[in-house]
Amino acid sequence: MKKIEAVIQPFKLDAVREILAKAKLPRINIFEVKGAGNQQGSIKQYRGTEYIEDSVEIKIEMVIDDDEAEPMADRIIDALRTGDLSDGEVIILPVEQSLRLRAGQRGHRVRSWERDPATSYLPRDATTLKSYLNALRRKFHEAG
Repeated sequence: MKKIEAVIQPFKLDAVREILAKAKLPRINIFEVKGAGNQQGSIKQYRGTEYIEDSVEIKIEMVIDDDEAEPMADRIIDALRTGDLSDGEVIILPVEQSLRLRAGQRGHRVRSWERDPATSYLPRDATTLKSYLNALRRKFHEAG
């Protein structure tokens, strides 16, 4: 398994989300982060005093199979590259093991929640909560 981390500009998030939706990734994490690259932030002024403000960026993390990591990183890079400063950064890291707390699973594979074998009190398919509750209500009325 590999972990891909991409630090991008906020206005490029929609383009990356479209790529990830086409790839049908089961899980991604999106964070708002602050930092400064080579330009070390932007100089701002407040009441006559200058200060350096770190830029706000978006960090996207995903864990995918080894053979899918390079092509996915290339797709993200193609969507982000403009040739200007602050295009972003994509990093690929190895993942030794994944641990799923609720399900009590250990292993190197990160399973999609749609195929999760662990029982849950929430419906995990296309059934809506309302129809699920109606089915429970009918079940209790039949038993009672």
